[in-house]
Amino acid sequence: MKKENLSNLIVHIINSNIFKQRLSSISSNYPNLKQENLIRNYILEELNKGFVNTNFKAFAEHPRLNTTRVDLGIVDATDQKNPFKVEFKYQFSKDNFDLSDYGFVIRRDFEERKSDLFILTIAHWDIQKKIEFDKHWGIDSNLSRFVSKSDAWKTNILECFDTFENTKLNVFDKIEVDSPFDMEYHFYMLRRL
Repeated sequence: MKKENLSNLIVHIINSNIFKQRLSSISSNYPNLKQENLIRNYILEELNKGFVNTNFKAFAEHPRLNTTRVDLGIVDATDQKNPFKVEFKYQFSKDNFDLSDYGFVIRRDFEERKSDLFILTIAHWDIQKKIEFDKHWGIDSNLSRFVSKSDAWKTNILECFDTFENTKLNVFDKIEVDSPFDMEYHFYMLRRL
């Protein structure tokens, strides 16, 4: 299977209604956590459902590269030495100065690690509703301090992605959930050409 086809499988998963439903469940059950691994694990599970009776299998934290591990590796049993490598990141909209200084993360995880895909999830929500939710349940993590009060992050992140050559950026439609409070997920997928 070509790398482009593997990328397209992930695009299909992220665009699916089932994925939107799963994000709603993740948001409801894990509103006090960064959700990178939960999202990665769901995509991995969906990939492996599609890989039944094929030579492909997706693995979390594989392969190991020196002292680091790739977030998700898709292995072809007939070519085990060249897995398809996917790095995931989950950020809040105020991280890295409203994402204006985010290029170094992409460079490190995509360029330096020679990843095939870089998938970024940006979480953004109604700060007041999250504060009310946290107060009601006694949650003291105060993740809202990482959420931007402006929309500058939307332009900033696109400018960060624009600095990479021989790549294609997929910008997905935002996914909105309303449980346990109004929240938006923004997905970006950078792939090599």
